[in-house]
Amino acid sequence: MIAKVNLSAFLVLELIASVLFIVFFGFLNFFMIVFASMFLGAMFLAKTWTNLITMQNTHTNLFGMVKLFSLTIVGILLLIPGILSSFLGILLLFFMAVLKFFTHKKSQKHQTPNNEEEIIDVEIIQEHKKCN
Repeated sequence: MIAKVNLSAFLVLELIASVLFIVFFGFLNFFMIVFASMFLGAMFLAKTWTNLITMQNTHTNLFGMVKLFSLTIVGILLLIPGILSSFLGILLLFFMAVLKFFTHKKSQKHQTPNNEEEIIDVEIIQEHKKCN
């Protein structure tokens, strides 16, 4: 019963946001944004589906599973037609990008350079040929 009330509240908010967007920006802009977000949502879900198939055969770390789950949620939110769901999907995608950026930056700081490599100094000697 509570889930039904929450879903209906989301649908009412989605309808209000969509109507306000149509009033301020026009129906054609609304249609283009909804169509583009549905296309992106389908692409994210297709990418997630292929990653789920490959994840069955490989061992994935926790961050990879969270990324995969988040991409699934982004795909579903973008696939739902409406402004509010598209905004939430893009917000989650932005959050994932920021999280990946900071975790990548943090992992680079913890890596120490490998100084065990030998440096080979090479000198090139060129011979000049004299023509007679």
